[in-house]
Order: sequence, then C-alpha cells, then structure tokens
Amino acid sequence: MKKYLTKTLLYNILIAMGLTIILLMLVNWGLRVYTRHGQTLVVPDIHGLQFDAATDTLAKYHLEYEIMDSAYMTDKPPLSIVEQSPKAGSSVKSGRTIYLTVNASSAPLADVPDLVGKSSYKYARIQLEGIGFKVGEPVYKPDPHRDALIGMLVNGRPLKAGSKIPKGSTITLLVGEGLGNTTIPVPYLIGLHYDEAVMKLKEEFNLTTGAVMAPGMSDAEKARAFVYKQSPQYGGGRIHLGGEIDLWLAKEMPDDIDVDPSKYDSPGTDGPDSSDSK
Repeated sequence: MKKYLTKTLLYNILIAMGLTIILLMLVNWGLRVYTRHGQTLVVPDIHGLQFDAATDTLAKYHLEYEIMDSAYMTDKPPLSIVEQSPKAGSSVKSGRTIYLTVNASSAPLADVPDLVGKSSYKYARIQLEGIGFKVGEPVYKPDPHRDALIGMLVNGRPLKAGSKIPKGSTITLLVGEGLGNTTIPVPYLIGLHYDEAVMKLKEEFNLTTGAVMAPGMSDAEKARAFVYKQSPQYGGGRIHLGGEIDLWLAKEMPDDIDVDPSKYDSPGTDGPDSSDSK
C-alpha cells in the first residue's frame, strides 16, 4: 500500500510539472505573439511626399501616424511631409506611430513689429527675417538720419505696426539717405493750414517738419491753424533734402502778414533771406 501511494504521488508530481512547463511555454508564446517579439520593420522614407501618399505608404507598412506639427516653407509643396520621427531607415515594431510635420497649405499670419522710427535698416531686417518675412531691396528717401527706418511697404502699400500679414511676404523698407549734398530752394508755406504744410513738405519737397510753435492749441486746432511764419524763410537760400523747416501757427492769420499764393508753386531763390511779414 505504501509503495502504491509513493508511485501515485510521483506520477502526480510529474504530471503537475509537465502541465506547468506546458503552461509556461504557452504563456511565453502568447507574449511573443502579443508583443510581436523579433518582428521589426524598417521605417520608409516619406519625406517630401504629399500627405495622402505618405499615409498610404505608412498603412502598407502597418504603421500608424500622428501629425505632430505644421510648418510653412515656401520652397516645399503644400501639404507635403517636411519631417518624420522616427527617421527613415529606423527599425520599429509593426503598429508603431510615426510622427509627422506637414507643410501648411497657406502661410500663417504674423504681427508686424513696431520698428519705424526706432531702428536702423540692419536691425529691422534681422527682426523681420527672424519672424519669417522676406525683406526686399531698401528704398532710400530723403531724411536727416542715414539708414534710419522711416517706413515699410508691402505690395506697394504702407505697412503699420501691428498689422497681420502672411509669413513669407516681402516687405520693402524705406530708409533715410541722410542729408547728403542735394539742396533745393526753401519752399513757401505762409497761409497754408498746418496739415497742408506738412503734406507739402513731405510729398512735394522731401523735407520734414521741425519745431512747431502753437501755444495752447489742441491737436485738432493745430491741424487747421495757419502757418504765419517759417524758418528758414522763403527766398532765404537753399535747404538740404530731408532738412527741417520750423513753423509758427495761429488760429487766424495775423493782419500784418501778406499771403502770396503764387509762391506755392514757385521755387525760392538763392538770394539773401527775405521776410514774409511787412
């Protein structure tokens, strides 16, 4: 009886050990299948492909994808793949997610920084290109300050700080050329409204407004006030392009000032200073 029990116990132990080994083998096999142990793929090169073609290629390789970011590159086709991670040639498991950066179909908008009157051409160019704009050849304008940024244009239209325009847009910078050696006769401004005088100096003569004497006037009153005195005076010689003319304003023209409209379109002379007052 004792011998019989010993054999039975031994058989049971052997059976249990066998079942355990089989179970372990099944578990190991299942884990290998589940984790695709040893089954790797080489990531295809989809750089430069259009988005649809790229995702079709990934599907053929049993790879997933996710758009990680977008970019805007003018030298790349819209909706093309500009970057992938993992990189082409990497070994990955089937089902791995490939992260994509796609070239946008249209340029994102960016704010134009406040640079006019505050920076040089070189600094402005660095700032604008850093944002993603293109900078065209500078256009030099008469201005006392050499290489100072005095304006910006896009498509020939004035560009204000804070405007939103597409990245990649070409911005033309208006830059001061300094006083140089070019001179013109001093123009006649007496009798003009202040805003008219400012426009005439800028548009017709490439000159700037200097000091403005308008005591006690608001901006609105100053705009419609009359110029009754200027310095340099008309007929008082020549002035460098970009030079300044100081103006004296009054709400009404003084009675002792004669206004001669015929001089508005007549250049001054190189003679001695002359007075516009009696």
